[in-house]
Amino acid sequence: MIVESATGRRTPAFDTARLRTAAERSASGVTLPAVLPATALTVSSVTLTLANRAFECALPAYACSPASLPAAMPDTGWAPEGRHGLFVRNHDLYLRARDGNETVRLTSDGAEHFAYGALSGMSLMAVPLMRSQSPRPPFGITWSPDGGQFMSTRFDERKVESFPFVEAVPQDGSWRPKLWQPRIALVGDAERGDVEAAIFDVAKRSKTVIALKDGWRLYGQVFHWSADGRSAYGLVTMAALKAIGLAEIDLATGAVRIVVQEATPKWGRFNAFIYSQPNVRILEASREVLWFSERDGWGQVYFYDLGTGKLKRKLTAGQRTVRDIIGVDEKRRHLFFTAGGTDADPDPYFIRLYSTSLDGGAARLLSPETGVHLASRVPIGNAAPGSATTAALSPDGNWIVESHSALDRPPVAVLRSARDGRVVAVLETADVSRVAASGWRAPTRVKVLSADGKTPLWGTVYFPPNMRQGQKYPVIDAVYGGPQVTNAPADYREAVVTMNPRSRASLAELGFIVVMIDGRGTPGRSKAFNNESYEVFAELELADHVAGIRQLAERFGSFDLDRVGVYGHSFGGYTSARAILAYPDFYKLAVSSAGPHNFQGFYPVEGLFPAADYGDGKNIRPNPAAVPPNYARLDLMPLAPRLKGKLILVYGEMDENALPSVTLQMADALIKANKSFDLMYLPNQTHDFFRTSAYYTQRMWDYFIEHLMREEPPADFWLEIAAPSQTTGY
Repeated sequence: MIVESATGRRTPAFDTARLRTAAERSASGVTLPAVLPATALTVSSVTLTLANRAFECALPAYACSPASLPAAMPDTGWAPEGRHGLFVRNHDLYLRARDGNETVRLTSDGAEHFAYGALSGMSLMAVPLMRSQSPRPPFGITWSPDGGQFMSTRFDERKVESFPFVEAVPQDGSWRPKLWQPRIALVGDAERGDVEAAIFDVAKRSKTVIALKDGWRLYGQVFHWSADGRSAYGLVTMAALKAIGLAEIDLATGAVRIVVQEATPKWGRFNAFIYSQPNVRILEASREVLWFSERDGWGQVYFYDLGTGKLKRKLTAGQRTVRDIIGVDEKRRHLFFTAGGTDADPDPYFIRLYSTSLDGGAARLLSPETGVHLASRVPIGNAAPGSATTAALSPDGNWIVESHSALDRPPVAVLRSARDGRVVAVLETADVSRVAASGWRAPTRVKVLSADGKTPLWGTVYFPPNMRQGQKYPVIDAVYGGPQVTNAPADYREAVVTMNPRSRASLAELGFIVVMIDGRGTPGRSKAFNNESYEVFAELELADHVAGIRQLAERFGSFDLDRVGVYGHSFGGYTSARAILAYPDFYKLAVSSAGPHNFQGFYPVEGLFPAADYGDGKNIRPNPAAVPPNYARLDLMPLAPRLKGKLILVYGEMDENALPSVTLQMADALIKANKSFDLMYLPNQTHDFFRTSAYYTQRMWDYFIEHLMREEPPADFWLEIAAPSQTTGY
């Protein structure tokens, strides 16, 4: 569709039937797929790309002609302008031109475990890459927009110990188990590896190492390249995220100037949600910086002078946390952002869109509709991820595209005026007919008090269909427990997708009441609320879950508190196992998948937790069996004797996120405590098995049916998960 911004008038970009006819005529009898394979679109042309041929179709003439396809080079990562790219050979970087066979060797010091273009063994995807024989472009490369320079990151893991993964059922059909050994450092290891970041000048064929000093480490890649080609900007942190900063890198010398720096005693970050894009922007024309900080207890945006590093003003205020910087109108000097988190709202997890002047003043609400408002932060074209222009904000700063929804209201995409928030046009209303036809029912949003009796908490409950008055239903607590994400859906999309754990709506359809509560220690509200989990992880959140479920049972009357189970994956695997061990009289069953049941045998997760301290501030393990005292409280193995109910531990053989050894160490503790438990071992499965394994999902359902509902699961049932082409992308 083509939409006229000022009026909202919509017209089709092209006539689908005419385009198909024109393309098939040009394709000489080749049948096009049901969905036209459009790979590029302008107001005057459409490009259709098949596996081995392409067509350029002019509009509105609907005249298609064959277009040349570039030679397939899956091992090459191309610069934005496309004239040249990089590939790796024998651990070194090579430059090749798009046209011609010329290649140039750029480096000669690459080595095994210190290679260019290679992911770290700590990447959480090392084993699939080791098993794959397919060519792939180099990792750790960030190009400047003009393709004249690039940044390379490589990891020196030559002294890091290897970590064994045994592939007991080889994928190639052979019978002898295979051993994969990526380099993975564990908590307390003396050798964790070093990182080298360097800037390459393509024309000069030169390499300049970025010279970070005083304990600073690069956080990710360069996110902004100056227009004059002299500087680049990246984010930096200190060990355990005790400080964060903005680094200006001199591209000629590699020298670094820390423009902005801030001490952060408890896990510093650049966005309240660490998986979201950092809320830092360089405004190069005015030599200014937008900087995210939680120094006043809430996530706010501050304004700095790029040259001096001095604070100019605080741009946002109030008891709400900025979620994302959506865009900047540098000409009119306006910032656009989303925010939420205040308890004064009907729900602190609702997100709204705001604007504010870079020169100071109160923020203006642009999206008054109740619910969760989301705006795209995908960069346009070759713009760097940290640039001001995004797909949500029009280049002239006049219009914003965003969508909003609630648990019972499907997403609606709208075009708004960036000046006053006026809705110019409804662009799309999500077609949820297939979801509705499947029997989907919106869950219920709830509010309870935490275990301290005073802090308000919010959650979401999926109820079974056709509930009977006076009947009590078994309850399942769907948990995560990690301090970096929320778990209880607040909008339609999140309620349907239910990222972690899966099966909430499915379990409700099977007859369970499924509860999610975002307890103390989770993000999205104040920093103090989030910090509650810093040293104790899920301890307080579990107390809140128990208190909240008891309140809901009293409120609704249909909760059977004699049949309460819990399940979760990853950090949720830890939290679900902790639940049945810490509250054995409340939780009667736990399905714990891929849980890090102790952290002394895990890779470092400093930042989410404090750095491991073996005494006197020492973070090197004094002996192989040492447990850092500040991690002892997190260890589930000493709690093994407390197990009363039914527990199943599930792990994937090739899971690098939650190491299989830690699950087996937990199993060993339960065996030593003479406890009855179940163990499910999934050959070849990675961390994603909670999304991808129909077998695991069915067995998890069976476990709840048999041991919590106390019924016999169907013996002839066979769950199948639709292939991605049969779904909407999941």
